[in-house]
Amino acid sequence: MRNRKHTILLVEPSDTLREGLAGILLDRNNTAIALELCRDPAELYTAFINVEPRVLMASPAIFESREKQIRALREKYAFHSVGLLYCYYHPDQLEDFDALIHLTDSREKIKMTIAKLLVDPADQSAAAASGDALSIREKEVLRLLVSGNSTKKIAEALFISTHTVNAHRKNIIRKLDIQTVSGLTIYAVLNNIISLEEV
Repeated sequence: MRNRKHTILLVEPSDTLREGLAGILLDRNNTAIALELCRDPAELYTAFINVEPRVLMASPAIFESREKQIRALREKYAFHSVGLLYCYYHPDQLEDFDALIHLTDSREKIKMTIAKLLVDPADQSAAAASGDALSIREKEVLRLLVSGNSTKKIAEALFISTHTVNAHRKNIIRKLDIQTVSGLTIYAVLNNIISLEEV
């Protein structure tokens, strides 16, 4: 995995929803994310051109009202579309989205939805194929790491030194060739090292 930030463009008129999603997506478990906020759907095209996001998030109503602009953007750029659902939409209106986020989704589910989109398919299949690549101790370190624990907290929980934790982290990254916490989280969930509820 590349060690670069993936930009998400969030187009949402509601300050409450926009700021709430920003707080969820920019926490320490998603350090690979840069978030660009756009309040006015009329500015979607300009905002998109400026940041060239990997993910475009908006309500289906915005995707529908800006359909011509989004179609033009799709012809030029590769990006994932995420529908923000806070009312009922007919399933036919939702079939073109790569992912959906419901207003009632938990913080963990929202983070996992976005993290899955940001993992390259080649990295995801390589991670799933290397399910037994880690030792038992490395899996313990990984579980604590993707749960948001610091190196010091992991050391205290496992009764090892911080130097040993750092050595395990380096080994995990080397063995899996995954550089980001969000990528490691996907690996941990896919390989049943941690459950989605624990993330």
